[in-house]
Amino acid sequence: MHRLLYAALCVVFLFAAAPAADAQSVRQMRQEVEASMLVTGHVDIDYDGRVTASELDHRDKLPPYVINLIEASVPSLRFEPIVVDGAPVLARAQMSARLVMAPGTGDEMHLRIASAHFGELQANDNTGAPRSVRIAPPRFPSEVARVGGQGDVYLLVKVGRDGRTEDVHAEQVNLTALGSARQMARIRQELTKAAVNQARRHWEWAPPTTGPDVDRDYWVVRVPVTFRYTDQSETTYGQWAAYHPGEMSHPQWAAPVQPGFRPDALVADQSATPETSRFKLLTPFGG
Repeated sequence: MHRLLYAALCVVFLFAAAPAADAQSVRQMRQEVEASMLVTGHVDIDYDGRVTASELDHRDKLPPYVINLIEASVPSLRFEPIVVDGAPVLARAQMSARLVMAPGTGDEMHLRIASAHFGELQANDNTGAPRSVRIAPPRFPSEVARVGGQGDVYLLVKVGRDGRTEDVHAEQVNLTALGSARQMARIRQELTKAAVNQARRHWEWAPPTTGPDVDRDYWVVRVPVTFRYTDQSETTYGQWAAYHPGEMSHPQWAAPVQPGFRPDALVADQSATPETSRFKLLTPFGG
């Protein structure tokens, strides 16, 4: 398992060259790297908000210990009952969970579910939530490209009643290229700037036309933005990848996050509406 984690860190990361004065900082950043895997599937929820069944996507591609951890944790999940027209109903939620593996004591490895997301199976067909009309990705910042930086920016977008972006906040920025603390802070700053400016100036949405949230003053949508080189293949489902997680922050205009959630539980190109979602998790999803 130690070799598995070491391989993940060495294969996925691009180690940026740093001056001698920054060598200690680079070593410190490396110690904070996480080996992670994003697993998807769905859960079935009964009238009381309990999970009655679950299914993982592409089980044949997942390690047995990953399957065992998730399947042991799912039965303890509890949601607020899903209510339609004043009565509880059965529901099925799309699930994505980010697992993290880190060295423990001795030769042991510690595996845990770091975060999870539950949403609609076909979110963009849901007329009760904002739907994307134009969300072209931002350009890769040239300064970041020159130093080999890459990463993911998880945005919270405040959508106004006219379908335009009223405000944007970078909730978390994860990097997949390692350097000194100073280099990585600069890369995070530039990626955030590119993503926020694009969302603020160019993204458009179709406001909800049905449902209980149609008359809100604004809506909040969570959108991941990925900055990768075009010649780099994405991590295959079921394989470990490595990244340096950024700190989470939250704007006042967005509702608090649910237990056990981090925005990096979202699948790439998947948006979510945290404040209008039917699926409210009451218990943390961990193991």
